[in-house]
Amino acid sequence: MDGFAKSAILLFFALRAGDLVSLAAGMWFVPRYVSPEDIGAVLPVTSFATFVSLPIFAFAMTAMKESSCLAADGERGKVKSLLSGMFIAVAAILVAVLAAAAAVAPHFLAAMRVSDQAAGVLAVSAAFLGCVAPVYTDALQSLKKFRSLAAVEAGGAAFRFLVMLAAMPFRALAGYFAGQAALPAFRVVGSVLSLRRELSVPAEPFWDKEAVRRIALSFLAVLAYQSFPMAASLVEQSVVRAGLSPSDSAGYYMVTRFSDILHYFTFPLMLVMFPFTASAARRGGSTRPYVVKCCAATLAAAAAMCAAYALWGGELLSLMPNGVRYTAYARYMPLLAAITALTSCQVFCTNAEVSAGRFGFLSWLVPLHLVYPVCLWLASAGGLVATFDSAVACFGAASFLRFVFAVIHVWRMSPQHPHPTV
Repeated sequence: MDGFAKSAILLFFALRAGDLVSLAAGMWFVPRYVSPEDIGAVLPVTSFATFVSLPIFAFAMTAMKESSCLAADGERGKVKSLLSGMFIAVAAILVAVLAAAAAVAPHFLAAMRVSDQAAGVLAVSAAFLGCVAPVYTDALQSLKKFRSLAAVEAGGAAFRFLVMLAAMPFRALAGYFAGQAALPAFRVVGSVLSLRRELSVPAEPFWDKEAVRRIALSFLAVLAYQSFPMAASLVEQSVVRAGLSPSDSAGYYMVTRFSDILHYFTFPLMLVMFPFTASAARRGGSTRPYVVKCCAATLAAAAAMCAAYALWGGELLSLMPNGVRYTAYARYMPLLAAITALTSCQVFCTNAEVSAGRFGFLSWLVPLHLVYPVCLWLASAGGLVATFDSAVACFGAASFLRFVFAVIHVWRMSPQHPHPTV
């Protein structure tokens, strides 16, 4: 068994305890404590907070790529200098993003029918921390310290569980987002402790004109790569909340808790794949084998989930607190799981390209994510997306298109004919 497979299996099983806590958050805490009228606001508020935090997330992705390459070359002193500079940049961006969020958030929360302003503040805080935390955890990832990474993830999930257990009975939505903020806060602290020995080496010069230029271009490319899909997701969640009835938006939240279980399978694969594809590209090798392995595993897992949901979807929904009232939506569970699988495969493809510093895929990803959300919003405003069926049909069509473009892109990838790099 090669190092890639061993690391993937280790991280997969080590993160199961953390995934159980995440499942409890979405499938027990929220249905139990959040009122049916407010459940549908959880996803769009989360998407909004993630979107406004995008610049920080882009810096984290950029640091991840650079630290992977430096770690592969044994340049730990330069990794230390890189992270120090990234922390300063993140702090400066954070101030600007906070000011923008303070101006926009109240209007968005009102449109999503969220009366608890504390929930909005905590959601944005959770998103900011969630974007900053990868600057630390990605250092663990790039150094291939997967045992420490698994311990940090599991401990953070447990801390999140305790925060929600203490807060949600009193302030349901605010308590949920407080738990969301607790997880990345723990990740930051745990990662710093785990990296003490690796980063105790003397810092070596890293920030020269060439490094600044390369990182700035990579940052802009990652920003473009992430902003358009995140904007499309925000539009999707807003259409569900604002365009459908409160019961339909709550039903969408409930059934997507089951389709999102697939992310607990793909997330460890994503973590492990990134440094391996970065190293392969740096050696002039192909990243395709890693992408194909991850996509094949994802589609196989999704097929099993779709079969289970088709047979027992209603019974599984009824196991959730107040889940009986949503069993009519069980028929959508296999379709939403398939949509999640196709989107995950597209992300494997594009993340592998990002790790290699290749951004040719933006030529199809950006136009697709410009046209789709605009058309979806206009259709919703015109009353064409006013039912659960029409919304899911739109989401499925967009996911299938992304998958097709990604498959074509992977098929064309070749180390002998590389795409333009940044």
